[in-house]
Amino acid sequence: MVTEKTPEAPGVELDFARVPRALTMPLQTSPKFKKRIIICCDGTWQDGVTTKECWQRTNILKLSRALDHVDERSGFPIPQIVYYQSGVGSAHNLYSQYVEGATGASLIDKVQEAYAFISQNYHPGDEIFLFGFSRGAYTARMVAMFIGAIGVLDRTDMDHFPEIFLTYQQMGKETDPTKTEQLIASLSKWTSHESRGKRRADSDDRSFSIKCVGVFDTVGSVGLPEELTHKLPSTKSVFGFPNNELGEHIERAYHALAIDETRLDFNCCKFEQTDGGRKKGQILKQCWFSGSHSDIGGGWQEHDLSDLTLAWMAANIGDMLSIDITYIASLPDPADSWGEQPPHDSRTGIFAFSEENVRTLPTVTDNRTHETIHPSVLRRDKPIQINPSLLCELLPFEEELQKNWPHIERSHDQKQSNRAMRMLPATSANSYIFNSSATQVVSVVTDSGRGIVQTRVTTSQEANSYAESRSSRFAFFGVIKEMLLSSG
Repeated sequence: MVTEKTPEAPGVELDFARVPRALTMPLQTSPKFKKRIIICCDGTWQDGVTTKECWQRTNILKLSRALDHVDERSGFPIPQIVYYQSGVGSAHNLYSQYVEGATGASLIDKVQEAYAFISQNYHPGDEIFLFGFSRGAYTARMVAMFIGAIGVLDRTDMDHFPEIFLTYQQMGKETDPTKTEQLIASLSKWTSHESRGKRRADSDDRSFSIKCVGVFDTVGSVGLPEELTHKLPSTKSVFGFPNNELGEHIERAYHALAIDETRLDFNCCKFEQTDGGRKKGQILKQCWFSGSHSDIGGGWQEHDLSDLTLAWMAANIGDMLSIDITYIASLPDPADSWGEQPPHDSRTGIFAFSEENVRTLPTVTDNRTHETIHPSVLRRDKPIQINPSLLCELLPFEEELQKNWPHIERSHDQKQSNRAMRMLPATSANSYIFNSSATQVVSVVTDSGRGIVQTRVTTSQEANSYAESRSSRFAFFGVIKEMLLSSG
């Protein structure tokens, strides 16, 4: 027996033969040691650290908790380092919840924090994964954009990141071509293929510096009605997504999209693949699901629909990451059969005054966006006409989940209450009524031939009433805006 006396406690003998191997032996990994850095950015007002109720957990929080600490499937353990980031406006104070949440004022900080975590922990050869929901999805995509542009800065170069970030913001707003060229030239030290960040990220025309970006219903705007944010600081002009192109440095990208989200300020930001990405063998999947924005990303008490999007994401990334599939499969607590939960009505509360928007479903295959429609859409109460060739196939994990869908019956009264208070109210097989009163009926009707929704006001009396309601809406938002400004 080998013994040693510790200086802290003379005379205490340590038996090294009994010390666990993990404390005495180096971690046995593949010959080229690597780890996985996984960034999970949650949506606005979402804070998984303080979330108490199970149903309040978003798909980002669930995914972050489903990831194993180590992937041992290959025989060489690969550490999986997870960074969960709460959403903007999630701090427990009035300013954060109402001003930051409304304007996205802390979005810059979120991007910098996520990028800094990668910079601090990255070693050449590591794999980078980015996941997000809503504005967290926007954050994840912004971080991916910076990695594509400047690589992964080391810890000393991170002193310059705020300056680099602001320069890109100026480029996004600049309309003078000469000044734009000057800004581009000022970044050449960081964007050159020979820059330290680019070399560190192994970024070139043949390889990928990011393994995967997976997002749930990306929104690039501040996410509140425009009347509310028009004159507030740090709004859409600052946070407009730089472009929809999927960077050629990203190996795979997955995007779950909401069919039933109709708020203009929650317009989706789809990926568009470049010719260069296709030639490199890049994989892009964008899939449409039934539901409004949070039916895709999670957070509703009735979460059947978001369970489907989480299962789809897990099934697609399961070959790249070690995921506790048993945990994912245990999450559904459905009120309806597979795929049959009605979408929630996102146009409630302050969002009842939001401008309406048309989300257009694909009708033909597009090799730029690679959009498909999930088979669960066929089970919805309000069927829509779709091109059968656009239906994607269920992956094995999804098939297993569907087969074992733990349908739990709720009382008829509770279901009816949910549908009346939270769900999109059904009036026929192909129409929704969003706003009704004795003098006004504004309906949004599904055009089954094109798979879209359109607003219709049917009489002049109703049109006049609709105009009056819009005038009242502007007055209403004037009051709310003053409240937000005064709270800051």
